[in-house]
Amino acid sequence: MRTRIYFDDATRGFLLLFLISQLFFTNGILLFVGMIIFFVLVNVLQQPYKPSVFTIMLLYHFLQISAAVWESNYLGEDINYRSPSTEHAIIASYLGLFFLFLPIAYFQNKLPALSLIKMKQYADRISIEKTFRVYIIGFFVINALTGVAFFVPSISQIIISFGNIKWFLFLLFGLQSILKKRKRKEFYIVCLVEFALGFYSFFSDFKTILFFIFFILLCILAVVRFNKMMIFAISVTVMFFAGVFWTSVKGEYRSFLNKGSKTQSVQVEKGEALNKLLELSEKQNSNSFSDAIESFLDRLQYTFHLAKTMDRVPAVIPHQNGSNWSNTIVFVLTPRIIDPNKGTYDASVKASKYSGIQYSGVKRGVSVSLGYFADGYIDFGYVGMFIPLLILGFIYGGSYYYFVKNSSSNFIFNYAVVGAIYMELFSFESDNIYVAGRLYVNLIVFFILKIFFFPKLMAYISMPKKTIEITETA
Repeated sequence: MRTRIYFDDATRGFLLLFLISQLFFTNGILLFVGMIIFFVLVNVLQQPYKPSVFTIMLLYHFLQISAAVWESNYLGEDINYRSPSTEHAIIASYLGLFFLFLPIAYFQNKLPALSLIKMKQYADRISIEKTFRVYIIGFFVINALTGVAFFVPSISQIIISFGNIKWFLFLLFGLQSILKKRKRKEFYIVCLVEFALGFYSFFSDFKTILFFIFFILLCILAVVRFNKMMIFAISVTVMFFAGVFWTSVKGEYRSFLNKGSKTQSVQVEKGEALNKLLELSEKQNSNSFSDAIESFLDRLQYTFHLAKTMDRVPAVIPHQNGSNWSNTIVFVLTPRIIDPNKGTYDASVKASKYSGIQYSGVKRGVSVSLGYFADGYIDFGYVGMFIPLLILGFIYGGSYYYFVKNSSSNFIFNYAVVGAIYMELFSFESDNIYVAGRLYVNLIVFFILKIFFFPKLMAYISMPKKTIEITETA
């Protein structure tokens, strides 16, 4: 039974040439080292027929670190052109990936290795018709529920976590559709609807569905051949240009969505939003597109705030010796319903304090964070910043292992569970309050679901035992 992804000779040769080519770019050593770290971590994280949520998290973290190098190269500027600490921030971030993801890889290796045949057998034990039915119900109920989440601040985080049930059901349906080769048309339609609806969102939620589709495809990946690698390269190119386009229009588009109210809200109808997006797409020209590439790379990279923090800490502001993270834990573990005077989460306040750049904050429709790697540096410095990452890696890995093994007796079901729990934590830019808070609430909510909801759901969608026996015998 295969325990590592197999790459054919042509793909290995292509990847080796791609790795060596990094040395010929400006800042080639940084690019080369970063790519080696990425390859090593992907090799131990992504295994055939196992959940891929942390591979996706690693990929996005890597992109947000490396984009700082790509941006300086694109502009023809020195790597430290915006901060003398940029290079240090990039190196520290690359090293931080090891401390964060190696504990997760340890738990990934503890999971039993499955084969494609075994995956299909698990899929055959669940009714795809009933799963699709539950997903459709969940789609409408959850969308309505999350739509009112921010009107009830005391329980908004709990509502958002329950909202992840929709993505759990999407993954459960999608995995069955791909493995069984059934209801493909319905699955594609669902993907298109989710993608289109994502544009009717202040926070660019259209990319969320792409992450979940990627999760499904990686879960069943065991062999990478050269033609698949080329398809992936083309897909990445398309997504890059799509990202550049979105960067060029999102400022004006968001102003249209909130009608200039400077709030993070949508105040127009879906049809109006779509027409505005089409209108903006027709205005693009070569000059604005070139500027958009720079803006896209600047938005994608997220080591700038870490670098600016390193400029000021400890030169201007002393290291906090753990109080930053300890305050975060107290804030996260104190329910607002118990402490009505609990402060409001505004990442921009901390970002302004430690970066020295004054940001407006959520009251003016702005939310800027330092990133949780920077939070560790603020507390403990260059070396100590890796301690919180290591602890977080073990929390991720241990809880992940628990839910994969215990959510139900069906691994397809359990893979969908962990995809829904951890996917929203994919971003390097999230600060420690967001990461700790969303992880804490998600784990509690899905533990409750495991006890009270999942057994009833499994009883409903499970195939009759005789049908399972006939299928597995055949």
